[in-house]
Amino acid sequence: MIKYLFILTLLASSFAFGQSFTKVSNTASVKSKINAKAKSTTSISADFTEEVYSSMFNSAKKATGELNYKQSNKIRWEHISPKKQTILINGSKVQMKENGKIVDNVASNRIVKKVQGMMMQLFNGDFLNEKEFTIGYYESSSQYKLVLKPKSSRMSKYISSIEMIFNKKNLELSQMNMIETEDDRVEYKFTSVVMNKAIADTKFTQF
Repeated sequence: MIKYLFILTLLASSFAFGQSFTKVSNTASVKSKINAKAKSTTSISADFTEEVYSSMFNSAKKATGELNYKQSNKIRWEHISPKKQTILINGSKVQMKENGKIVDNVASNRIVKKVQGMMMQLFNGDFLNEKEFTIGYYESSSQYKLVLKPKSSRMSKYISSIEMIFNKKNLELSQMNMIETEDDRVEYKFTSVVMNKAIADTKFTQF
């Protein structure tokens, strides 16, 4: 159901239009490249756009925000417009502020904990070990697309697949799609990406 995709948006097939993807012949090479990039990335700062598609909506719900990630267990996922919402992940600690109010006991939610772990894997590259996901590798002339399918039957109830689309030239993540069904999905597009700049730890502990 789409409400679980909204949880994914709080934490902080192809939908990359105009691209034609085919299966990668040498998956080990692509995996090695993306893994090396992830392990050499100490931080990421980026703007993002979010589009939520649902059979319940007449049109996509759109939002903008900022992402900050610091190796290997810190994420700041901040919605700026139209809603004000910030998620701070610092190791096992999760905090959330919405519309000026701190949300109590967010980290005690079992689904939030699972999503927290999943988001960490997506940004630090640990998803490549395929403990939590099976991965399909695809490519176009300018991009790689990885299709992750959860192995957990519990997680599969909420999300059928995750698509991660990387620029072939610099291996930066340009788009991520969280898909529940053909009609229910959340698409993120990342711009103004800055890699490996210094980010203060307080960014992940203070609203």
